[in-house]
Amino acid sequence: MYGRPATTAPPLSSHHHPMYGQASSLYPRVGQHSGGNFPGLFNPTPSPSSTTGIGIRVAIKQEYQITPPPPLAPQGDVPQCTFQFDFDLEKKILAEADQKESQIWSRLPLENLPSRGSDQASKASSGDPVMNKYIAFGLNREAVPLAVANYGDNPNKVTEFADGYTYLKEMGFSSNSAADALLMNDNDTNKAIQHLLNNPSY
Repeated sequence: MYGRPATTAPPLSSHHHPMYGQASSLYPRVGQHSGGNFPGLFNPTPSPSSTTGIGIRVAIKQEYQITPPPPLAPQGDVPQCTFQFDFDLEKKILAEADQKESQIWSRLPLENLPSRGSDQASKASSGDPVMNKYIAFGLNREAVPLAVANYGDNPNKVTEFADGYTYLKEMGFSSNSAADALLMNDNDTNKAIQHLLNNPSY
């Protein structure tokens, strides 16, 4: 079994295998140019003639074509405007209008400013220890003199009046209207609001 010498197979040649010989003619080797066996596969397409041009030619339909504008008649130079605007006059008029408007607004009374009575009461509170005590508690400085003048040194009543007064003022009611409505309704804020809404004169 081990005594037989190894035999080498003879190299294959195209003479023993004619099929491979035909295949070698079909597939050319590297560096060789193929023959004219397949003229239909490798022939390049003929280049377009110089008369057709290069690129894509687009044809636009007649209904989509834009007609060129008619030629304009030759005109001379357009004369420049020589009118001078007097902006100083406009500025003067606007300044006078602003001045007149400010004078008109200064003459109009402001609704939410405290009345003279409340001003006098607030001035008097600076020397009254009772009023200063409630103001030190954080109550409304404008409401404390009115509350003390009507209820005296009564912490509950003064606090109720001051809180209701501040709330009504924040709603937009005037000082006199808020104070009168609270005094008429025993510091009941809801009743005071209903009273003010039902009486537009306030």
